[in-house]
Amino acid sequence: MEFKPIYYAALESLSRGGKTAGELAEELDLEPHDAEAVLAALAEAGLVEKTQRGLLAKKTVYSLTPQGWRTLAQWREKAREDVEKAAELRRAGREEEAEQILQLYEPAIPLMLAAGILNTALLTALALEELEAADGWDQDVAF
Repeated sequence: MEFKPIYYAALESLSRGGKTAGELAEELDLEPHDAEAVLAALAEAGLVEKTQRGLLAKKTVYSLTPQGWRTLAQWREKAREDVEKAAELRRAGREEEAEQILQLYEPAIPLMLAAGILNTALLTALALEELEAADGWDQDVAF
C-alpha cells in the first residue's frame, strides 16, 4: 500500500488499541466519513480488521492485522527519516522544503511522540529553529 501520512496516523492510533471509526475521527481530528474512508482503504489493503463488540449496542471496532503491524514498523522508519531530513533541511536554511515534509505529519505528531518515533529533543530542536527563523531569536536556552 502506498504511504500516506493519514494512513500512517491511523495505524499509529490503532497500535494503541482497537477503535471505532468515530473514536479514530476524534483522535485524528477528521470528519467521521473521512475516518471511515481511511479505515476502508486500510481494511482493503489487509492492514486492519473489523470486529463487532458489545452485546446490546454493537460497535464495529478496527484493529491492526499482522500485516498492519509490519507496515506500521516500515512506515515508522520512513516517518523518522523524513522528520530527521526536515531537521537537516532547516539547519541548511531550506525552510520551505522542511515545512512541506513536516506538514504531511502534522496530524500524527502527538502519536509519534507517544510511540517514541519522534523524540522530544528533535521536536524541541525543530521548534527552536522555527522560532529563530520567525523573529531572529538566537538565544541559548537551558531546559
